[in-house]
Amino acid sequence: GGHDDHDDHDNHGHDDHSDDEDHSDNDGGIVADEDEESFDYDPHSWLSPVAYKAQVNVVLEAFIAKFPEGEADFKANAANFSASLDKIDLDYTAAFGEGGSCDIANADKTVVANHNAYSYISQRYDIDIVTVHGLDPSGTAAPSDIVEVVNTIKEKQITVIYIEEYTNTAAVDSIVQQAADDGITVSVKVLYTMELPPKDSEDNYLTLMNKNLESLVTGIGC
Repeated sequence: GGHDDHDDHDNHGHDDHSDDEDHSDNDGGIVADEDEESFDYDPHSWLSPVAYKAQVNVVLEAFIAKFPEGEADFKANAANFSASLDKIDLDYTAAFGEGGSCDIANADKTVVANHNAYSYISQRYDIDIVTVHGLDPSGTAAPSDIVEVVNTIKEKQITVIYIEEYTNTAAVDSIVQQAADDGITVSVKVLYTMELPPKDSEDNYLTLMNKNLESLVTGIGC
């Protein structure tokens, strides 16, 4: 890919399109609303497998420094996991990159999510993620934000709206209902942010990133 680890940390990708919900600042960071914590950038960096791979290397160096006798095992484990992260990046690129399945299908890579947790995915794979509200997953959307999102759903013929694993669907029920009133059926799917342990103990980072890929491909239609 044409992005390096530094790019992933400096660019937060697409954000909400409404004037009163614009979290971008002049430094490429994210400015929180009054009721949110302040972030310099989207904190969900692990959702880029490339950024997460850089974090694996930081942990590897720390482990070797603390337990030098385990260096060989640590390096082998890190190499195996890093290879899995490379595979995830390749799979996402095969779907969303230039010449990928979405490109071939001429699909509009626009999705709607309940809050802005996916800037790293958005930036790396050039997906336009329209959010109902900002960085706070429990935040409430202004009526103007809901109107804008519904208009985007109609304009782009969006069929899926994404929420996080622990988010109550009530957060987007009004949007789904308004779309239905306009004759558009929108289903609700999960995009995993992995901020909390998964509900299914069989899941891990790799399985959830693959589930996110499948959900995004379904939502975009490619």
